Amino acid sequence: MSTINLIFEINFAIFSVFFVLFLTELMGGLLLLIAYDATKAKVLPYIVPIWEVTGTFAAFWVVTSDFAYPNLILPVALSFAGLIVVFLIFFVFRNASITFAELITKRRWVDERRLYQAYGLATLLIAVVVVVVLSTIVSGAGFTLSATPTFSLWGWVTSAGSLPYLIGIVFVALGLAPVFYDIAPLRRLSPIFTVVGVAIEAGALYLYSSSFLSVWFVIPALLTILASLLYQLPATAKIVSHKLVFALIGTVIVFSLSYLVYPTAFNGALPVDAVTTTGALVGAYYVLSVIGVVVVTLLMALYLFAVQHASAVRSAPAPAAASKP
Repeated sequence: MSTINLIFEINFAIFSVFFVLFLTELMGGLLLLIAYDATKAKVLPYIVPIWEVTGTFAAFWVVTSDFAYPNLILPVALSFAGLIVVFLIFFVFRNASITFAELITKRRWVDERRLYQAYGLATLLIAVVVVVVLSTIVSGAGFTLSATPTFSLWGWVTSAGSLPYLIGIVFVALGLAPVFYDIAPLRRLSPIFTVVGVAIEAGALYLYSSSFLSVWFVIPALLTILASLLYQLPATAKIVSHKLVFALIGTVIVFSLSYLVYPTAFNGALPVDAVTTTGALVGAYYVLSVIGVVVVTLLMALYLFAVQHASAVRSAPAPAAASKP
């Protein structure tokens, strides 16, 4: 393996984009849960197309991960089998609720509001499962790396940093949600939730291992807080709340956290270079990644067009009533 593990870097970059897309869904879902009427005009035009893009990007990342770490994916997946089953149940519930919400305005007791809030709840529960898995890959909490890897949810829960890690991400999501969706009435709350969330995350990482709080953590911490602060200024609020700008900053933030799992994952238990693919699969991995990036980029372009069209339709003034002769 070369000094720079390009396979890891490409795979983590793809993961960073996927995680940011999922985070935007989580933020939208939280807003729909806590303030549906006040936020639906800003959230729904984005959520309705993005949920399909996020799912596609997730599949793309899983496939590239299988090529990048072919000898690791199956044993690790088997150890997380219980969580994966729970994830799939919530994933189906999420997809079904938002699909029906797009088609059903009112059907007896089921209406658009309940369905979109069900989507928000399912997205939150999916986020819990995702955070459990990701925090385990970082910290090794509840995970035993052996010939047959095993994972204990109780071991994860009782690890000192686990619950703070989960709570910190929720606070960060609540803090950045007004920024991404440009919810002006919640502007003042954004820095409070964001700073508290970053502080909790820092504490959680320290509880996991003091080595996680290296100088590298300053980069994602400052960029995250800066996004919420820039939203307070009229001159920069529109820039930082622009979805492309936010997604770019978010991708940089997530990618800068790669030091938590490289060169070793599971809190130093697994050297990443040792399990990275070699030989003929390397070429296949690069080809797959290039083709995937092109296809997903086109999909994102279609998504942006859909968002722009939906926003224009929702914000267009109602036609004036025709005057009587």
